[in-house]
Amino acid sequence: MIKKLVIVLAFAFLAAGGAPAAQFVEREFSCPVCRQVFYAKLDASGARREIRLDLKPVGGDGGPWLLPVCPKCGFVIYKTSLKRAELATCKFVVASKDYKSSLKRSSYFRVGLLYEKLGEKDFSLANTFLKASWQEESDPVNLKEDLERSLKYFTSCSRSCGDVEKENSRLLMGEILRRLGRFEEARAHLSGLQGLEGFQNNFFADIVTYQLKLCSKKDSSAHDMEDVRESKKPFGARMKNKIRKFFGNLTGSGQDKAK
Repeated sequence: MIKKLVIVLAFAFLAAGGAPAAQFVEREFSCPVCRQVFYAKLDASGARREIRLDLKPVGGDGGPWLLPVCPKCGFVIYKTSLKRAELATCKFVVASKDYKSSLKRSSYFRVGLLYEKLGEKDFSLANTFLKASWQEESDPVNLKEDLERSLKYFTSCSRSCGDVEKENSRLLMGEILRRLGRFEEARAHLSGLQGLEGFQNNFFADIVTYQLKLCSKKDSSAHDMEDVRESKKPFGARMKNKIRKFFGNLTGSGQDKAK
């Protein structure tokens, strides 16, 4: 059985399809909280294929879908229409001290704060803070908070969600524990997954095996799904690919310098 990694692709309604990757469209928005009218750039393509173990897209700007952010009150427009009660909650949150103090944080971190007050489901919350970690990975303090919040909700989902979300949550828990440098916890968690039916003789099992190798090396860095597939190839094939990539990088560097 093929196991699929599921990530909550909320906000996709904001993007127009059919254009090449890394291009944008600009749209006018009216903030539902403070009524400020403004323009915001949005992704114009869904042509993102390769991903990392934390599901961050590889290539392009490497971030989650862009969201419109009101320049006046800082509200992040996470969907096109809000019901009356939902809007009332959003207004309350945006006016709160916690939200105001988060205005320098990423758009997805702020959506996570909104989702917490709106009572959003654990899997959606976990994925939202995971996306925030992509946006803030250059800041160690914010990155750690994003990952810990994501881990909290994936852990909750691993106990109470349906089968698909539960399995995805368990897999991502191992990734986050490793990225946080909690290698012993990650190793114990991942080893436990190897005994579960959903993590045997499939790509999830391959990811778990690869993650355990990274834990044994105390490697907390980001890795791609392609690295998992590469690790299963014979030694000779792996070396050929490394050599090809090495000379490809040299050629690319030479071309850059020539420009």
